[in-house]
Amino acid sequence: MLTKLLEINQIGEERAGVLDIPEKYWPQPGQYMPCQHDSDPAAPLVTNLFRVIGTGDQLYLGPMPENWLPGDSIHILPPQGNGFSIPAAARRVGLLPFGVSPLRLLPLLKTTLMQNAALVLFWDAGQNHDILHRLPTVVEVAPTATLAENLDWLDYLAIDIALGDLPQLNSLLSIPELPFDGQLLIRTDMPCRGIGDCGVCAVKTTKGWQHACTDGPVFQLKELHHVAQ
Repeated sequence: MLTKLLEINQIGEERAGVLDIPEKYWPQPGQYMPCQHDSDPAAPLVTNLFRVIGTGDQLYLGPMPENWLPGDSIHILPPQGNGFSIPAAARRVGLLPFGVSPLRLLPLLKTTLMQNAALVLFWDAGQNHDILHRLPTVVEVAPTATLAENLDWLDYLAIDIALGDLPQLNSLLSIPELPFDGQLLIRTDMPCRGIGDCGVCAVKTTKGWQHACTDGPVFQLKELHHVAQ
């Protein structure tokens, strides 16, 4: 499908863009959408964009490449991979952007608030006022280090983390059994989208080696807890 890039917004340290895409083709939070600039349709690699920010009616995708500008024509493929799924019974939800912007987790705000769940964003916000101002007042923001003392409070935890940071996450979740449900968005290169079975995005899980591009990029937390130690 060929579409137009309607606008670009700088949100914190990331560029997010609005593409003219019918709502029925919108990715779920955590899914990725392979995109390619029309100026180079023969390029071997696509740009994988994720749904970002929060509760509005527009679809924002990011991180948007620096050389993509409003008015550009963009080829898109349907959303791919597995996204987040918050349990309907969850009433205490945590979001953990591990060393990264929370933009890829914030689309979960809509589902969480519709479930009347309490929500804590475990994030070292610093001077990211642009993102903080976009959060509903019901969202509590707490330092990442406080997650360890709130593990018994959680019903569900959504995490955005780079593949190479999994050992550090296991140090933060240093308990034998997790008392809550959780999922991780694993950020890693996904050059072939499952077409070539290239193995670049291989993730070690309790079920063996899986691919982020097809089995993820969102995985069940219990399938990766302690595996990467």
